[in-house]
Amino acid sequence: MNKYYLSIEIGGTNLRYGLIDTNFSIIEFKKIPTKDFSISNDKIKFLSELIMPFIDKYGKDNIICITMALASLMNRERTVIYSSPMVMGFENIKLVELLQEAVDIPVLMEKDVNVLLLYEIGKMNLNPSGIITGVFIGTGLGNAMAIDGNIYKGASGSASELGHIPVPDLEQECGCGKKGCLELLACGRVLERLAIEEYQCDIEDIFIYHGNDKKILDLVYYLAIAIATEITILDPAYVILGGGVVEAEGFPMEYLLDTIRENLRYPNPRESVEFIKASGDMEAGVIGAAIHASQKL
Repeated sequence: MNKYYLSIEIGGTNLRYGLIDTNFSIIEFKKIPTKDFSISNDKIKFLSELIMPFIDKYGKDNIICITMALASLMNRERTVIYSSPMVMGFENIKLVELLQEAVDIPVLMEKDVNVLLLYEIGKMNLNPSGIITGVFIGTGLGNAMAIDGNIYKGASGSASELGHIPVPDLEQECGCGKKGCLELLACGRVLERLAIEEYQCDIEDIFIYHGNDKKILDLVYYLAIAIATEITILDPAYVILGGGVVEAEGFPMEYLLDTIRENLRYPNPRESVEFIKASGDMEAGVIGAAIHASQKL
C-alpha cells in the first residue's frame, strides 16, 4: 500500500496543499488565497476541513504525517507558533498539538523558507557541504540557511530572520511587533503599495515600466546590502535567490547582483560565492515540506 505526506504551505499570498508520495512526486495539488485562511475565526477547524477530503480518500493509515510550511515565527521545537505577520489571529497557538488532536495524524511544521531551501538544494543537486543560504523575496522577505544539508534553526529557533534586521532611523512598526525592520522597505508588500499609490499600475508590471525609478532601485539596493552583509558573516558556497519578486518580469537581477558584489570583500567572498536563481516551482513548498518530514522521521 502506498504511503503519503499530506503537505500544507501557508505563505503570504497563497495557501498551497497537496498529497506527496515517498518519491516526492505530487499526487494531488491545490491552492487557495491565504486571505481565506486569515479571515477564518477557527484556524484549526479551517485546516482540518481543508485536508479531511484527502484523509477520507486515501485513508488515515496511509498518511505518514501532516507536514506544514509556515511564514511564521515559531519555537525551536516547532510545536508552537508565536506570530504570523501575514495571517490575522495566527499567533501564540500550539498548532501541532491542536491539529493532531483534530485529525489524529502526526503533525510536523517548519518555516516555509527553510523547506523551500531544502527543495532547491535537492532539485539542483547541490553539494550540501558547508553553508548554503536562500533569500526568498515574496510578500515578505524570507531567509534560510542550511549547514551540511541540515536547516540551521538557531538557539531559540528564530535564526535567519533577514527581513527583521533593524534599519537605522526607521520608526515604522512592522507586523512582527517591533519597529524599523528591513522588510518594511524591501518586499512584495512594499512593491504593491508603490504600484497602487505611486504608479497606479498592476504590480506584475511594476518592473517593466518603472524598474529604473529611484524608489524601485532603492528597494533592490536595501535587499543587496542585507544579502551582502549575510554573505560577509557566513561565507556561504551558494546563495539561492527566489520568490515572486525575483521571478517578476523585468526584475533588475543584474543590478541586485552587481550591488551585492560591490559590497563584498575582494577576492573572497566576492569571487567564491555562487548565486543561483530558484526554480520558482509552484509546488516547491509542499514538496519541500515532505522532504523536511522525511528527514525528521
